[in-house]
Amino acid sequence: MKLNWGSGIAIVISVFTIAGLSFIYYAFHQDVNLVKDNYYQDEIKYQDRIEEIKRTAKLSDKLEIKVSGSNILFNFPQNVNKDKIKGNILLYRPSDRKHDIFFPIELDSLSEQIKSTEKLVSGMWKAQVKWEIDTLSYYTEKIIMVQ
Repeated sequence: MKLNWGSGIAIVISVFTIAGLSFIYYAFHQDVNLVKDNYYQDEIKYQDRIEEIKRTAKLSDKLEIKVSGSNILFNFPQNVNKDKIKGNILLYRPSDRKHDIFFPIELDSLSEQIKSTEKLVSGMWKAQVKWEIDTLSYYTEKIIMVQ
């Protein structure tokens, strides 16, 4: 069987069209997750976050976040009355937001908060801590690895 130029061009165009339509169908049926539901509104408010980060950097005693065994330790500044610290902690899982954990800051007598990692999926997490002392707000973020 011998093909002429017209048949060859028709076959190439047909294969290209089918491949293109298949890709479009595949692309439209992909699950697209934004990191947050209000992603765009949060980006507009980012200037406030920059101010909080600058204010946090000026503190003489910093918030320390570290993984120790099967716990995450949040050591807040010792030079501040622990009763004045209020805020929230978000353990943010970049790969799947269904695993995110949000909880309030509840300090013990040593200005620490401990969160168990037993129920956390192992891998990379971002600990995002937003807290206030009197009327000033602060923000700390650290990437941690949970085993």
